[in-house]
Formats: sequence, structure tokens, C-alpha cells
Amino acid sequence: MPFINIFMFLCLLGFSAQKSTPADHSYVAAVVEYQVQSDAATNLQTYLQLIEDAGNQNADIVVFPEMTLTRGQSVVVPIYGLLKEYPVPASYPTLYDEILVSISAAAKQNQIYVVINVQELMNCSNGELSGEKCPEQKQYRFNTNVVFDRNGAVINRYRKINLFGELSRTAALAPDLGVFTTDFGVTFGHFICFDLMFQVPAIQIVQKNNITDVIFPTMWFSEMPYLTAVEIQQAYAHTMNVNFLAAGANNVRVGSTGSGIFSGKAGALISLMTGVPTTKLLVAEVPKEPGQVQGTYPGPIYDDPADQDNLLLKTDPSLLSHVSRLLKSGFEEFTLEDKDVNCHFRVRLSERNGDTNYRYRALAFSGVRTFDGVATGGAKVCSVLACTGEAIHTCGKR
Repeated sequence: MPFINIFMFLCLLGFSAQKSTPADHSYVAAVVEYQVQSDAATNLQTYLQLIEDAGNQNADIVVFPEMTLTRGQSVVVPIYGLLKEYPVPASYPTLYDEILVSISAAAKQNQIYVVINVQELMNCSNGELSGEKCPEQKQYRFNTNVVFDRNGAVINRYRKINLFGELSRTAALAPDLGVFTTDFGVTFGHFICFDLMFQVPAIQIVQKNNITDVIFPTMWFSEMPYLTAVEIQQAYAHTMNVNFLAAGANNVRVGSTGSGIFSGKAGALISLMTGVPTTKLLVAEVPKEPGQVQGTYPGPIYDDPADQDNLLLKTDPSLLSHVSRLLKSGFEEFTLEDKDVNCHFRVRLSERNGDTNYRYRALAFSGVRTFDGVATGGAKVCSVLACTGEAIHTCGKR
């Protein structure tokens, strides 16, 4: 009989996770590589299950990718209106969209911080937006991150500043940076996908706020050789010396995949870039001092190479404009110049017997390039690339 009483008591208590505290040297993070389902209701139920799964693995925070939840429908996120007075949507379900109510309830039930990305609707003609600045009395749609704390309260919102071919959406009307502080002593910055390529917000958010942890929901379209998803995620974490929590949408037919948790110059605590349709929760213990990892970590998760053939990988169209030189066996020292870029190379190339798959080229570039015909940007590059042949048009290909 005493055994039954104890069992009933445990059931009444429910799940109790180990939370990180400000005194801890690390916290537990989860990011989701997510394959979009057929309808919004299915996506929402899958999100709720993943939040529970992350909580069951003692994660303090879970991050979801860009534009994988709402399937084109819009959500009102009145952070300066209703949410200021009633910050927990789960406690006021008649006032909020079902998505905000459901995610709020899941965050509260599992005692976990949750970051989602939605298409946000701001209706400037309804008079319910106290505190918002509306240039015109019309509807605006934004690409928006929404952050929930352990109590299910919405504590931060960030609207994407640098859009990538999103013709139905408006860039943030004011370049506000996304920043929030947690109960485990970590302040996070967050931005979205193409924002990574720009000084505002990707560089400014770290330097202005002196933060060491950044969140990154994305639907990245990988491009060889410089902009494949996990490559650029790790490069940002390394260069900025931050912990970087990247959650990627999964659609390998259009080249979208790539998620991971990276810690400064230590690299990937765990990462995934797959050629297979996948939804996967990635969890890792993250040191609060970037790069100061202890113990063992999963590291990169690799597919069978044949599976990677299913992943569409585009090639940088500016490669043909690079100044380049084919590398030869042995030691070489030389300089390549393109406008204001001067690249000095010291290279020793060793050939293994029977290794004829690749040749290698040194390259230099300074100029303006196009990103998938959607946007343009300046680039300055010194690099060594693998090529499938001796000509430059064979470089940047798998």
C-alpha cells in the first residue's frame, strides 16, 4: 500500500526537469531541423511534441526554424498592446491566436524557453496597436521571431530586417534588435536567415549588447562553395566567438537543410546537414563561455555520402569572375590580386596515390555578386577551392 501511495504522489507531481541556473557554467540547448508538414494544424501538433521532447531531455531552451509553422497564415503578435497587460497567451486563450496560446501552454507545461518564427500580421487600421508606429493605415506582414519564457509569457519579438525575395512581407519598420535575458543567466540575441549576411543585425547585435549567445531560425538555401548552411553557421560562431543556436528548415529538393549548436572556436557541439527529408531534435550542453567545452559532444552527424546526392547545391555565379590559379603538386608561394583585395598564398599540395577526384585552385575576388538573382551584395574573398577539373568552371561543385 505505501508503494501505491508513493507512485500516486509522483504522478501528481508530473515531469520535473533539471533547470540550469545563473551559477551553472553551462546550459542545455535544443534546436530543431524541421520538415514542414502538409497543414498548419499538423505542424503545430508536431511542434508541441518536440517542445515536450526537448523538456524531457532537460533543455532550457528550444529553437525552431524559419517559416515552418504557419504555412502562410498570419499571426497577430501585439507585444505593445495586449501582451503588455496579459503576457501569457495560455492564460487568456480567447484573446490570442491558437498558435500563440498552444506554444505558450507548452512552454509553461514543460518549463522551457521556446523560440518560434511566424508570419506576423500588423493591422494598422484596427486601432488596437497602442505603442506601434504605423506609417500608413494598412496591413503589414513581417517575418517574425517570438520568444516565450518558462511561464509561457511572450518576452521578446524580432522582425526580420533583411528580406530574401519575400515579396508579400515588409522588412522591419524600425531596425530593432532582438535581445532577451533568461533565468539561467544568459542573454541571447536573435535574428533570421539572410540577416546573417549583414552588419545590422548580425555584427551589431553582438558588439552593441556584449552578448555571447545568438539564436538563428533559418530556411537557408545552400550554395557552394562559401555559403552552405552548416559551413556559414560555424564560420559565424568562430569569427564572432559566440554560442550559435541554428535551427534550419528541411527541404532538400530546394537545398534547404542545416542545423546545429556551435560554441565559438570549438566548432559544432552537434550539427546536421542532410540529403534526406528529416525532422530531428538536436540537443547539447552549451558552455556559457564560448569554446570552453568539457567532456564529449556528438559533433557533426553525417549522412551516407550517396544520400547527399538528393540535396540541391547551387554554385556561386561570381566564381567565373574570380582571379585564380591552379595549384600544382609541392610547395608554392604566390600572390593573387583583384582590385583592392591582395591574397598571399603559401601552399604545400600533396597528392595521394589514386586520388584523382579533385584539383585545387587559389582564388581572389573583390566585387558585387548576386544571391540567387534575388539580392546583391559586396564580397571580398581569398580562398582555396576543390574543383572537379582543371578549369575554373568546375570549381564549387560536389
